[in-house]
Amino acid sequence: MNTKTKIGTIICVMFSCYSHAQVTETFDSYTLTPNFFYQDNNGTDWKPSATKPMTFEYGWNNNTWTSGSVYTNIHDTTDVTASNIYACASYTAYDGNNYATVKDSAKIYLENTPTFLNKVSGFFITNTTFVKNALKNGTATSRKFGDTTGTGWGAFTAQGNYPDWYKLTVYGYYNGVQSQNNVQLYLADYRPSGTVNDYIVKDWRYVNCIPIGFVDSIQLILSSSDYNIAYRMKTPGYFSIDHFTTTNNVGINELDNIVNITLSPNPTSQNLNITYALIS
Repeated sequence: MNTKTKIGTIICVMFSCYSHAQVTETFDSYTLTPNFFYQDNNGTDWKPSATKPMTFEYGWNNNTWTSGSVYTNIHDTTDVTASNIYACASYTAYDGNNYATVKDSAKIYLENTPTFLNKVSGFFITNTTFVKNALKNGTATSRKFGDTTGTGWGAFTAQGNYPDWYKLTVYGYYNGVQSQNNVQLYLADYRPSGTVNDYIVKDWRYVNCIPIGFVDSIQLILSSSDYNIAYRMKTPGYFSIDHFTTTNNVGINELDNIVNITLSPNPTSQNLNITYALIS
């Protein structure tokens, strides 16, 4: 009889051992001419490679990008017009040269099998150049953040102090059922009292998606305090994303020939020592 001791953050469920592998997409496997973006007139979803378990939704109709995500390498923080919807506000990618820009309500699909399940570990996001300017200065159809005009707050809130916000919410789905957990990150936040703590994101911020759990798709929903009576967001609905990472459980190995299992310490919130004996 051979005795083995496993020390670490190994989780055993019904005596099945799971190992985990991460896959990261930086979008740099795509070759683009300088300052350009993905465009497919057929509106075809795109997949980074056969070895990566993610597919990015993409829609194109009547010479217009209609949904999903677009990989790009545009570096432009000067053109703040609607003709520059792809460029990120940070000017450069989180790492490498390429990144992706995402439209409100975009979906990203993950491939699972009965023994190969995926979580989205997380990713980095920032505003686009166009959206950053829209939040700061307003557009013909959206309000400058902080501006009380049209809010009904002008009589009791100083101009520039309206508690605006703009955020991303990530929803997960598995077999068509929405996860009980979602995660959020504010891309702009004017809610704190006064103006000294107001901010509009223009660097890369990490979104931790582990609480969502195992999924076969996620949906990226933008929302804003600037909306009309039909609850339609007036703030332009774009953001940029990079370093998209998934974690999957691989190498499931059921141990059905073991005896004398001990777990220590018990209880524990850190490392768990699992000692057992294999039947020869």
